[in-house]
Amino acid sequence: MDDGLAFANQRHSRNISYSNRTPLTRRITKGPLDVEDPIASSSTSQAPTSTTEAAAVPIPPTPSSTTTANPLSPTNPLAVRPSSRSSLLPSTATTKDLSFLLQPSNFHKISQTDIPPPFRSTPAAPGTPLPVLHREGNYYRTAFLAASSLITDSDLSPKQIFELLYVRLASLTLINQTPLAGKESLALGDIHSPFYLSDDTGECILPWELRVLAVRLQALEAGDAKRGVQGYYDLAFYARMRIRDSSDAEVKGLWKERLRDLGTRVGNTLVEMGVLEAGKRHFENLANATANAEEKKRLSSWVAMLCLRMGDLEAARAWTSSGDDDHEAGKTATEFLPPKKNDILSPFLAMTSGNYENAVSEWRALLNSPHAVLAKQNLAVCLLFTCHLPETTHLLSQLIASNHAFHALTFNLATVYELSMDKSWERKMQLAERVAEGLRRDRDEVEGRRMERGNVDFKL
Repeated sequence: MDDGLAFANQRHSRNISYSNRTPLTRRITKGPLDVEDPIASSSTSQAPTSTTEAAAVPIPPTPSSTTTANPLSPTNPLAVRPSSRSSLLPSTATTKDLSFLLQPSNFHKISQTDIPPPFRSTPAAPGTPLPVLHREGNYYRTAFLAASSLITDSDLSPKQIFELLYVRLASLTLINQTPLAGKESLALGDIHSPFYLSDDTGECILPWELRVLAVRLQALEAGDAKRGVQGYYDLAFYARMRIRDSSDAEVKGLWKERLRDLGTRVGNTLVEMGVLEAGKRHFENLANATANAEEKKRLSSWVAMLCLRMGDLEAARAWTSSGDDDHEAGKTATEFLPPKKNDILSPFLAMTSGNYENAVSEWRALLNSPHAVLAKQNLAVCLLFTCHLPETTHLLSQLIASNHAFHALTFNLATVYELSMDKSWERKMQLAERVAEGLRRDRDEVEGRRMERGNVDFKL
């Protein structure tokens, strides 16, 4: 790659001088979603039992101040523009020296050796705006341009610095360079440090989405998932204080949404740690606590999938039916209702129990449902286990021809090529070329669709 910039491969080693921050043990608070009475002075409630295995440590307090986040959308992470609600939050300016975030040694060269040739990018043309690269789905070039802007632009405001840094880290995670993003996130140091509080207002100058992303990346780089759980609880404590201090209903709603997101992230981290029982209890608590029917159904499906992964088929079937009005989530196996007709989890239950013939019938029944793509993909897998390899190949190829190119699909079709022919390498390279051509053809129809794919997607 002839990018014209020499990114050093070593980590940034500058030590920032912060004021002493002694962690203090604070009173035990509720979990991230328990927001009915945030930070009540008389609260002695225990945190959800689902997280005690992963975060049985005192959580230091987060400074009480009104946030300054001008967030980037988590569902569209590279759209560098204010969200519709960001204007509800106060903005802050800072005179702090942030030059330590602009050092070339903070950023690393991104290798394209793990990207198949049909997906490899060329350097972006000078002056190409970040929104254009995002719209085209070129996250490799977006990551490069964000780092280039941080290094070369001399008149960046603190807000622009943090936005570009978030774009850089988010882009790296989207192109399967999460370990590299973890290393680069260390330049921020302790995101809970008083250094990141405004001297004038005492408000945090880091955008919310950057703080959330940094918690995960720094925990991954440290190899300590429990640190990530603790970091999410620090942010949850901060968010609940914002709910307590705000008198604006919209601002309260925004922070409650962020609490729900943190609750999901805590559960995901527990699952990534392999503490499946703790993750299951955590999502059970969230499902039982919510009064929103759609949210309850979504969380119940997650619990059911975790039960399947743990081999608890009876509990999985119970949670599959938990969306019914006359069913209470978490009942024993003798009390659960049979799964609803065409429920997406029902064929998964059949697959987990090894009953592939029934699973084939149930997936076929879903081919005309809103879950048609998922149904066809899993139908192909079931047919493979029932010795119908040609039909498996046909179904997966149909999905590719329809310009579906998610990881499980390309990986499974590459596996089929390995099982059914000698020259599998050539077929897998042809598959990569077909996917790349389809993505380029439909680029204008799906804004922000990721254009890059890795070798691992095609088993190359």
